[in-house]
Amino acid sequence: MSDDAWSISEAVGKLNEALAEKGMSVDDLFSRLDTDGDGSINGPELHHGIRDMVGDILSPGQISMIIVAFDVNEDHRIDLGELRTALSEEE
Repeated sequence: MSDDAWSISEAVGKLNEALAEKGMSVDDLFSRLDTDGDGSINGPELHHGIRDMVGDILSPGQISMIIVAFDVNEDHRIDLGELRTALSEEE
């Protein structure tokens, strides 16, 4: 793990790279991250998903920063629409 914090742009870039490398869609990524199947991604799910997909372990603060940036409706979770929007903005 790098000691440098990911910026939002870097997080989006790394997730998009992982999607391309694995041949996955945003919907596939969402399904993989939403491990409890409740229709949203919480902090622990995002933490484990980034670790598994990208190989980086982010701090709770970094995970929180990503959730806040992606979470349009401010429910402290990322839904599929929010993830689609976030990952399509930086292409």
